[in-house]
Amino acid sequence: MESFMFDQISLTEILVLLNDFKFLAAITLTLAAIYLLHKANHVYLLDFICYRGPDHQRVPISTFIEHSEIMGKFNRNFIEFQRKVAERSAIGNETHVPSGFHLLPSENPFSSTTNEIETVLFSIVQALLTKHNINPRSIDILIINCSLVSRTPSLSAMVVNKFGFRSNVKSFNLTGMGCSAGILSISLARDLLKVHKNSLALVLSMEPICSNVYEGQLKSMILANCLFRVGGAGIVLSNRKRDRVNAKYELQHIVRTHLGFNTGAYKCVIQDLDDEGYTGIALSRTILQVAGEALKINLASLGSLVLPYSEQINYVLSVGWRKIWAPARKRGPYIPNFKKAFEHFCIHAGGRAVIDSIKDKLKLTDRDVEASKMTLYRFGNTSASSVWYSLCYLEAKGRVKRGDRVWQLAFGSGFKCNSAVWRCISNPKPDGLNAWSDRINRYPVAVPEVIDT
Repeated sequence: MESFMFDQISLTEILVLLNDFKFLAAITLTLAAIYLLHKANHVYLLDFICYRGPDHQRVPISTFIEHSEIMGKFNRNFIEFQRKVAERSAIGNETHVPSGFHLLPSENPFSSTTNEIETVLFSIVQALLTKHNINPRSIDILIINCSLVSRTPSLSAMVVNKFGFRSNVKSFNLTGMGCSAGILSISLARDLLKVHKNSLALVLSMEPICSNVYEGQLKSMILANCLFRVGGAGIVLSNRKRDRVNAKYELQHIVRTHLGFNTGAYKCVIQDLDDEGYTGIALSRTILQVAGEALKINLASLGSLVLPYSEQINYVLSVGWRKIWAPARKRGPYIPNFKKAFEHFCIHAGGRAVIDSIKDKLKLTDRDVEASKMTLYRFGNTSASSVWYSLCYLEAKGRVKRGDRVWQLAFGSGFKCNSAVWRCISNPKPDGLNAWSDRINRYPVAVPEVIDT
């Protein structure tokens, strides 16, 4: 009897000790999680601004065609081809081109391009610094991406000189990276902010068009004339804990895909000379196919990071099912519902076909791609900055709320597909510096459908 009581008491004590151990383990894990969260490298987006040209730089399609006629570089067939492309591109009559483009005869390309770069970049930087009372000498990292213009001194040196940044500012000038370079620059800034603590990073994206007007007779190169317009964006990032209170977004993920190993993908968007010696950007007919392949690879990596487990399981099961059952292969692959991962989509406004193709592939709605289509309509293809114009649109409409997740998706030469995922950590309050603030009440507008003739 005494032995039984002794055993019973011992068992009770053991259970108490186990409960105490579980409690201590829970406390330890909680403290460890808090410590790791505190030590994690957070990248906050304090603010961003997109360039909006003055009204006198507006170029309706009719003005664009008239300008092409007066230039005297194109025959009647090519004028009509440009008209058809412009009318079918989903670009409206409110886009802008720089002052140098309006001049007839045009001035020296170097002078007009320099003026365009200074106008866009300087105005963006000045607006950001003034709005947030940022001393230029407090900027620790400066990254500028501009694909088609590489000058000496560099564009980053131009900004450093204009605003008087510190002598030890970490400056980078990226060229030749294409329309996806805006997200690529954010990726570089993130990696630098992981290393350099308590730092501010300024990222600038633009693509001058004055020096890149194609004057030859190759249709694959003249497309760029019809699609690209003036634009640019400036983004201020921080890893300082105190900046979280005032930040708009926190960077969650960046996924980059590069198909440069494939010659066909590498050459589908390429700057080259035509047979007459004119320089232009050639757009291949295979660009949508290549973009689809790049998107597929990018989504495979992104999906594992952002999709709920239910969607990931459904996708894996569908892949296995298609391997063992022939009828399943005819239905095509299972497309995960990315609307379960994101509330907002900012797709690169490269052209109507690109946006519509992604909309169909991901089974998105008209509202999901509205920001991208309206960006294309009002601002045209502004290259690497277009995803920021789309986010500007969503903010101006008051659609982005705290806790929402935003997906920025961009394609670029090389061929590249890059994704950035942001989580909104405060309710954005649009102001007069928002690129859409002057006429957001007019949007969305109805974009005419393409009618083959």
